[in-house]
Amino acid sequence: MRRAGAGLALLTSALAAPKKTLQDDPVFQKKNYQENIETDAECNRSPLWGPFRVQLLQTAEEMRVELAYEKMMEWGLENVTKVDEQSKICLLGLVSMQYYFAHMLLFEVGSVEAAVDAFRMMDEHSGALHPDLLDKAAGAGEIWPISADSLDSLRRALLRASSGGGTGGPDRRRRFKNAFGLHDEDWHQVWSAWRPTGAPVAPVGPRGLGAARPTAPTPGFRVFVYDPDTIPALRKLARGGSFCKPNQWGMEVALHDWFLACPCRTDNPEEADFFFVPHYTSCLINHADTFAGCDTKQLCMPTTELFEEVLRESPYYRRVDGGRNHLFVWGSGMGADGPFASWRQWVPNAIFLMTEPELWNPYKEVVLPSYTPHKDIIVPGRLTVDDMISLGKMAKPFTERTVLGHFIGWPRPPHFSVMDPQLCQNSSCPLNVRSVLLDLKDTEESMHVDVDVPYLESFLGLTSSLFCFVPRGKSAWSSRFFQTFFAGCIPVLLNDRYEVPFGELVDVPKAVIKWPMTEVPALVEYLKHMAMEDAERMLELHEAGKELRCWYAWPPSWVEWSWLELNKSKFNRTCEDWHIRNAYVAVTRLLATKAGTGRGRFYWPGAPPGDLQRPPAI
Repeated sequence: MRRAGAGLALLTSALAAPKKTLQDDPVFQKKNYQENIETDAECNRSPLWGPFRVQLLQTAEEMRVELAYEKMMEWGLENVTKVDEQSKICLLGLVSMQYYFAHMLLFEVGSVEAAVDAFRMMDEHSGALHPDLLDKAAGAGEIWPISADSLDSLRRALLRASSGGGTGGPDRRRRFKNAFGLHDEDWHQVWSAWRPTGAPVAPVGPRGLGAARPTAPTPGFRVFVYDPDTIPALRKLARGGSFCKPNQWGMEVALHDWFLACPCRTDNPEEADFFFVPHYTSCLINHADTFAGCDTKQLCMPTTELFEEVLRESPYYRRVDGGRNHLFVWGSGMGADGPFASWRQWVPNAIFLMTEPELWNPYKEVVLPSYTPHKDIIVPGRLTVDDMISLGKMAKPFTERTVLGHFIGWPRPPHFSVMDPQLCQNSSCPLNVRSVLLDLKDTEESMHVDVDVPYLESFLGLTSSLFCFVPRGKSAWSSRFFQTFFAGCIPVLLNDRYEVPFGELVDVPKAVIKWPMTEVPALVEYLKHMAMEDAERMLELHEAGKELRCWYAWPPSWVEWSWLELNKSKFNRTCEDWHIRNAYVAVTRLLATKAGTGRGRFYWPGAPPGDLQRPPAI
């Protein structure tokens, strides 16, 4: 660290004035397709798409795919470059064309593989639009004959058909792997690693078992996935899978996709260990116009009422006390309280897969976390494939890093239950740890700390620093913690109540420093000493982080365009065995320990599986 000042000067030089803010980042700039959607959703200005739209609407539903295919070939839209060009001209026309083609390939031709190839490109384009915007632009089917619901339904159908494995039988076109790249031997490792009885994994019999095909390894548990196609209230909660999955809350979509394509899924609720309730509320509530009067600043009553309606009408919810066999994913700092304010009355015993173990600052009236350690599972936020790969490419070799510490972020006071936030507004209050860190900008030349900068500058800091600070913000969890591992930076948690995901599976202290958040001055001296005198221990932390990071990845399924990027980019150079060492597998292993052999309420020798069987007459 003798060259720390020079290293920071080089980094600062690379980010020369004029200073840009976060709003200058490309992610916030208007996209090429947006003006066309807003001013000409009918695409009447296009000599190709305007007439096509009129002709499509005038064509009988069952004949539309032939028209779509004819135009696809005529306009050369099997060429990806041409497709990208046309998406800027008439995004909804392109999505409509791709939808009809994928739907036909799945339901008429019966080829999951071909349907996925068609859907994958549509997923990339439709994912650019919030589901409400898509429906508005489509005019409720009057302008373009598609809807967010129809796209979501097709996505779910493809994932259900993609569980893979087993012999399959003569009437099934069998895929060797499932939608997430796992084959039978991979699943054998998943199930055998956490077998409660320690018994070997038996093969599934000739009749199959839920989505698990004959000869495949018997799943360690079975999960029934509530279907939005059959539950109107749930359909409102689980909208826009393609739109919601790429963001930091996307694990709500990712785990829905995972269970749909998992051989552990069963469509027979009588044999289920768990009931998964899909929803994308972290994404939808963070877009404040999705539900009337609902954003991240107050509890959301519209979504609360929808959850209550789903459970009130469910024939499975009351089988056990407090929803004990139900699974929910909560992907934001709001926890369960924001989207489902009455959860303590409805599902106090449900298993929550959640990012947030603590409290959300805007909810000062909520003083008890929705996370319960003995039953819930902390999961990581979702990083995109592009972010994981980009951070890896930008990362400087650890021995060449000359910046001691990095932090980019806004000041945040503590939660109201800890102390009055008005009394903790700046660095004079140690609990406002972000303000304390930001003050280092003027006192420590070895630090790269700042506020309100574009993502690129933050990424440059992450990939040029030895240590990266992860302080508490509006709540405990932060995507920056998981970014540090892919950036090759040693994470320093200043977040007293945060629990690192999957500590049951991995040795977190080997890769992470967790320091009392009120002791930043002592921390700075400690890190300086380590950088100068204990390079060997720093390298051990760094190498352990490289081993740990893949457990915090949510790889895409094969219905997403990023699946191609995942394989084309050789992501296995970052995570050699990414398909069996990832966040999905970690969640699956931890859930397996919560599934007991006595899952039914009643059982006796010779009884059929399920909860509702009647005792035999004697």
